[in-house]
Amino acid sequence: MTHRLSFGTVRNDAELEAQAHNEALAFNTPYDSCVSWLRTTRDHVRVVRAGRDVVGGLVQYDMGLFLGGRSVRNFGIAGVAITPTARGRGAARSLMAATLSELHDAGVAVSTLYPTTFTLYGRAGYAVAGHRYQYRLPLAGLGRIRASGELRRLDPETDAGGLARLYRRLAASRPGWLDRNEHIWQRVHNHPAGRDVHGYVLPADDGAVDGYVVYTLGAVGRYPYDLKVRDVQVAHPDAARRILALFSDCRTLARHAIWYGPLDDPLLLAVPEVGTEISIAETWMLRIVSVGAAFTERGYPAAASARLDLDLTDDILPGNAGRWLIEIDGGEATVNRVDQDPGPDTLRMDIRALGSLYTGHLSARRLAGMKAVRGSAAALEQADRVFAAEPPSMPDYF
Repeated sequence: MTHRLSFGTVRNDAELEAQAHNEALAFNTPYDSCVSWLRTTRDHVRVVRAGRDVVGGLVQYDMGLFLGGRSVRNFGIAGVAITPTARGRGAARSLMAATLSELHDAGVAVSTLYPTTFTLYGRAGYAVAGHRYQYRLPLAGLGRIRASGELRRLDPETDAGGLARLYRRLAASRPGWLDRNEHIWQRVHNHPAGRDVHGYVLPADDGAVDGYVVYTLGAVGRYPYDLKVRDVQVAHPDAARRILALFSDCRTLARHAIWYGPLDDPLLLAVPEVGTEISIAETWMLRIVSVGAAFTERGYPAAASARLDLDLTDDILPGNAGRWLIEIDGGEATVNRVDQDPGPDTLRMDIRALGSLYTGHLSARRLAGMKAVRGSAAALEQADRVFAAEPPSMPDYF
């Protein structure tokens, strides 16, 4: 690959189909499915070219990420795929650098992704920021669960608003959960291979939704199978028990219910017997794209009053590098550039360390122990007060 690399949107159908071929080869996915996916996301596809040839690309998803009770603008990156003959020659790194530069210029706060490699994305400034936790509940040992409330079949069209309102109310208090866009909701209600998707709703007395579950079954025509939950949310313990009762009523044909949630998932807390398996299904990464937006858009404890003095390095986005003064009061942050030399209470770190600290995945003290952050004990303690939260999680996959 001797041609100069360039970056941009898809120019025509031939370029889109060339990137679909790259996606199919990279992820072992049927070519027709890749073409269909890229057509539906065409405006969000970015490609890297060697001369006139498309040698790779990715898809951007404009959505939010909840942190501190507020939604931060977040671009999810998916489907990063380079043609085999161009791999190992800098195309992926150039693609990521150009993408991040575009997002930085647009004032986007953060970017998240599920990595296929930590090395590539670490070099692009992404850091491990949380996990996707999987629950695997054996149904045979549940026995019969009795619960109040009547479930009804879910209608994705008429129930969409109620589901979205319940999800957003619950997600806002969960660090790392997505403020879903239309694409993520479509993933909930539609299986990528066209499998049947089943859903049930627990209506509230006031017409709202107290709980819902959306799931698919195991391999077609085979049983016992697993209930593979695509989304489940409950507003209170009684709703959690009603969803568990639905699972238990399937126990003669289903072996497990498998779902994703936080470490203190309300379904787990309602399970009457031991034996539920908890594992890390995937690890997600975050990149601070715009320091100013990242700090001003997220929320903080209302009682917190703090002053963070940061000295940052960023190999990809020089606009993030340098001294920053973040003043936090009443749950809000004010961010300003600082021209003076770093002082004893300045926290020195690169943009990757800031990503892990920003979500609360790693504490400032832990990062200091890893030699990723330098600063006084008082500065480290203050940063830990600002970012302390439950372990960040992300049930959705994109």
